[in-house]
Amino acid sequence: MGRCAALFVLALVLGMTLAPLRATLSAQTARTGSVPTDPLARALDAEDKGERARAAEAYKEVVLQVLAAGATDGDRLAVAMLGLERVWFEQGALDSIVPMVRRVLQRRPTDPTAHQIHLRTLVSMRRDDEARTAFQLWRRANANDGAPYREYARLLMQQGRNLAADSLLQEATRTLGAAGAVTGETAQLHVSLGRWDAAARAYREALTDQPWLETAALYGMQRAPAAARDSIRAVLEAPPAQLARRRLLSSLELAWSEPRRAWQVMAALPPDDSTLAAWRAFGERTESGEHWSVAAEAWAAVFAQRGDLESQRRAADARLRSGDAASALSVLRSTPPVPTRGPRDTTSERTRRRALLPLEIAALGEAGRVAEAQAVLDREHGNLDEVTRAALTRPLVNAWLRVGEVERARRAMSETDLQDDDEIAGALALYDGDLATARRRLVRASTQRTELVDALGLLARVRLDRSPALGRAFLAFARRDSASAAKQFAALADSVGAAAPAVLAISARLGTRDAAPAVWDRIVTQYPASPEAPEALLSWARLQLARGDKAGARVHLERLLVDYTGSALAPQARRELERLKGTVPPVATFPAATLSRVHGRPIASHFARLPA
Repeated sequence: MGRCAALFVLALVLGMTLAPLRATLSAQTARTGSVPTDPLARALDAEDKGERARAAEAYKEVVLQVLAAGATDGDRLAVAMLGLERVWFEQGALDSIVPMVRRVLQRRPTDPTAHQIHLRTLVSMRRDDEARTAFQLWRRANANDGAPYREYARLLMQQGRNLAADSLLQEATRTLGAAGAVTGETAQLHVSLGRWDAAARAYREALTDQPWLETAALYGMQRAPAAARDSIRAVLEAPPAQLARRRLLSSLELAWSEPRRAWQVMAALPPDDSTLAAWRAFGERTESGEHWSVAAEAWAAVFAQRGDLESQRRAADARLRSGDAASALSVLRSTPPVPTRGPRDTTSERTRRRALLPLEIAALGEAGRVAEAQAVLDREHGNLDEVTRAALTRPLVNAWLRVGEVERARRAMSETDLQDDDEIAGALALYDGDLATARRRLVRASTQRTELVDALGLLARVRLDRSPALGRAFLAFARRDSASAAKQFAALADSVGAAAPAVLAISARLGTRDAAPAVWDRIVTQYPASPEAPEALLSWARLQLARGDKAGARVHLERLLVDYTGSALAPQARRELERLKGTVPPVATFPAATLSRVHGRPIASHFARLPA
């Protein structure tokens, strides 16, 4: 694989030479209908057709012609030698490459392509003594160049001969000095040997002059064990703060699932143009990873420097997605600062307000200030065209539904096409108790609202087509009346058949801590085969631990592990039990999750995959 990669890189370097030649070849072939007379063109034509023997003869002819003419055409010679290496390698004739390359080196002793092919071929053939001699020959021909060391070290590492590469790079350091051109290879070697602190120091040095190594550094060092990460942080954070080093450490922190630390590393940089570009890239990356609170800080930092509409919008959107509607409103209503660097944003106040209006309405709805959201929309009504008004109606209707104001939502959506929106229509049907319609519409909606995701999981197990009582329970849930909703869900357990443990689990999550144990006991006692039973035991144990009842917690954890060995919650229970005993396993066997969520989604959303 390493040999193929090296050939590919060299082919790219020579691409500008080959492109005109191939164009000439195509034009000549099209014009005359015959094979061209130029041997290099014939070689390329034969190689394209898979005629390796004919290609090898033509490439060899080119080499001999250039040597006979004084060996002055280096580009043509390089193309021919690489072609010979390719076709002879594919034919298994590596032995034929060495004498031809040595003949070239007699006429061109400093030719880098010939030296690379010579060394690469001997290493591939495991002719170690000759390879060392070839390296020494190249080094003497280019005394102050790090290329011989870099190429030889890469070849050795590709073969897994890390100790030999280590000795070679130490020799390079002694010969070329500590600031020589082999720090990138030294860093890669340290990574392969697990020398994480040394690798970080080598990459820190290499990135100063070789910023393109940042990707390789990230790929290698993200595998560092947790015990070595503080050392890597100390090396890369050491002053002076330099963008490439900080960006590398920030990427490593994201790879190590530390988005907050990743932003702190970037935030410490002085806000020049390069830093602002890096902050924008960081904001986009954390948006993709759905680290919304961190993304909001990155975009807020850009907005504080530039005052542009895009960063303001994205900062507010990220705040809203992180659940902080109040902060989102603060960002939306803040006055754009005068930019400290770069051109001033020329967006008019009216354009900016119209662009931010949907987010403002959504944020007001999330904050429970729906009447204010309606007032904002009414105030701006005359300044909006019909399409914009229709687009703004959706977040307003959703806001009314989030607070359970069904009639206000219906009035807001009148004279719009929101009746075709699956999420809104499904929510209205649910609150009306029309379970059949709610089930059909919500399953097509890509909703993120907790109560609707819970409802979808529950509807998959409820066989009723209508239940006004269940609709009222979910309406109380939407209105954030947790106490009333908990009581209503608990009262429904005897009327929903196989979905009884699911409604009881919702009741336990919404109710008070004092009322929850009785509900969990009912789930475990009456519905021991349900998926909610192990959840109830784990929740019960955690509540007891919080209250200091270690003996009671241990009983429930041990029961979960004995009776529900195959449960997805068993690894969490095992870890809780080990913590209770005073020994925590070094590696969690199941990703940490909150009680009510698995894989980032509410547990009830997984019910749809379970048989009723």
